[in-house]
Amino acid sequence: MIEEIMRIFEENEYIKLDQLKFNYLNEVRVSPEQIYGLVQYETEAELRGNWEKAADELAVKLQSRLSKELHMLKWDVYLIVIITQNQIDTSYRKLIENDRHYFRKIVITKSDAPYINRIPFVLDLTSDKELLIFNDNEFFEEFRKCLKQSTLSKLPGDFFNPKLTTDQLTDFFSSIKKDKKDDLK
Repeated sequence: MIEEIMRIFEENEYIKLDQLKFNYLNEVRVSPEQIYGLVQYETEAELRGNWEKAADELAVKLQSRLSKELHMLKWDVYLIVIITQNQIDTSYRKLIENDRHYFRKIVITKSDAPYINRIPFVLDLTSDKELLIFNDNEFFEEFRKCLKQSTLSKLPGDFFNPKLTTDQLTDFFSSIKKDKKDDLK
């Protein structure tokens, strides 16, 4: 079960943190946006006796050491508690998941498959063009509205064509720069 969850983290390019040694956590996975401590227990009794130790260890050894530009990550730390049993006592599960001391805790049991639905990954909205606020045509239209008429008259007619390649735009701006240099001579 933990192997399947680790594979999810690997597929989403989360890096395994090897620099710190942990006594209660199985491993820690990090990205520029989030940090996940992962711990697996075989039984509910093992969970009851150890999950708080795992949470304390993640808080002390990692969360408390986040400084400078990493300091803001302290709000994006999660403890993923994995139980190989099909179910655990619902009220105890809620007790763990409602405990927001340090960071959020997420309990995953065997019956929670598919497991990725329980893990709060940062959504990559840029890969789905339908979710973009502006598509290329809308951007160019808004950009055109912002420019003065004198500026617009200097641009080629197809300048606002979103199909222009980077090379074509670079050539265009280079020609403007060259024309300005020639005008100064």
